[in-house]
Amino acid sequence: MRRQPLLILLMLIIIWPALTAAASIPPAPSYTPMPLILGVERISSAAWALLIGCHYRPDDTTVWVDEAPPQRPQAITSYAPGYWRAQFSHPLPSAALVYACGQSATLVVATPEQPTWLIGILGLGLIGTGLLGIKLIRQPTRRVNVSTTSPTTIGWRAVIYDEQGERTISLPDGILTIGSDPACHLIVLAPDIALRHAQLILNKETAQIVDLASPSGVFNGPVRRRLRPHLPFLIDTDQDLWLGATVRMRLMKN
Repeated sequence: MRRQPLLILLMLIIIWPALTAAASIPPAPSYTPMPLILGVERISSAAWALLIGCHYRPDDTTVWVDEAPPQRPQAITSYAPGYWRAQFSHPLPSAALVYACGQSATLVVATPEQPTWLIGILGLGLIGTGLLGIKLIRQPTRRVNVSTTSPTTIGWRAVIYDEQGERTISLPDGILTIGSDPACHLIVLAPDIALRHAQLILNKETAQIVDLASPSGVFNGPVRRRLRPHLPFLIDTDQDLWLGATVRMRLMKN
């Protein structure tokens, strides 16, 4: 019991700098950002760079800001295997929509000025809390069975017509790849379907599709209007989507 006051004091030391830093950080987006932008780097007083995780060169990188023209990187260089450094010649906004590597994400830039002594206290508090936590864990405690399994959210289903005939597939929320590659989340077979043909971006409310620069394209509606590559398109559940010339798909909410 004597360790409880010390543990509470260490937790307060940790929480205090966090609350101080939160006062200067822009508000988080209303929805969970997708795991695309891995880091923001300030090159100079007027230049910034994004560290992007992508298995191919993200030449489609674009930053959208409200009431301003979109920003494109001045240069894209390899940073490490699977990571790219997109350099911009102008400052990045505090919050913006970023599109790269065939998907979109919300970018929040926060560079609060923190005194070095706050960082030192935070580090000491983390070390002390960790050591004290190890001692408390080693003490015998009563076991409480808590179920940590959470079911995967299945919010959509796709009706597909391809060489395999008509079939209905349940889809979870998230970013899903469509193509003829067996590694894709949604495998579609037809002569003109690319290995990675398109991507679906699904959440509880909306569904979007992105053409990954496939040779035969992605089309929408009865007149088969071709979608622009690498640009997310909001799907209307009352209309069909066409992948290439023969594969038809329709999304519906469960």
